[in-house]
Amino acid sequence: MSTRTAPEALEAEVTVPVPPDEAFAVFTDGFGTWWPAEFSWSQPELLEAMVMDGRLDGMLTEVGPHGFRIDWGRIIAWDPPRALSFTWQIGPDRTPVPDPEQASRVHVTFEPAGDGTAVRVRHDDWANHGDAGHEYRDGFAQAWPMALAAYEQAVTARD
Repeated sequence: MSTRTAPEALEAEVTVPVPPDEAFAVFTDGFGTWWPAEFSWSQPELLEAMVMDGRLDGMLTEVGPHGFRIDWGRIIAWDPPRALSFTWQIGPDRTPVPDPEQASRVHVTFEPAGDGTAVRVRHDDWANHGDAGHEYRDGFAQAWPMALAAYEQAVTARD
């Protein structure tokens, strides 16, 4: 019998030309302006809003047609403007995962870097998603860089 090792954490990074407090605000308060709509349940044509309720225990929520609501995760660490962490409660099959113990975790840090801010994402605990954790992690290897590129565009568009 062979055993698979747990999927490794996934890391992605972008440096944006603003101080950490502004980088943090765009990431959190402006979540709906930069998170790719094609990553939503509702899809771009029906998506009404994406919101990060910026506080400990706040939810990451998608609002779709006719008030349809899906919570993607919960903020489990809140340290503005330095860091935040949240559960990722969408499963590999794109369905909601109500039990946070079966969710992966996303940790984001905002550190001064020259005249800007290095924003680092570490997404781990993929094994919590079960047998599909490896494949799910592999899909996010492309998703996080795409999301951070959209985030970077949102930050630079504010200038």
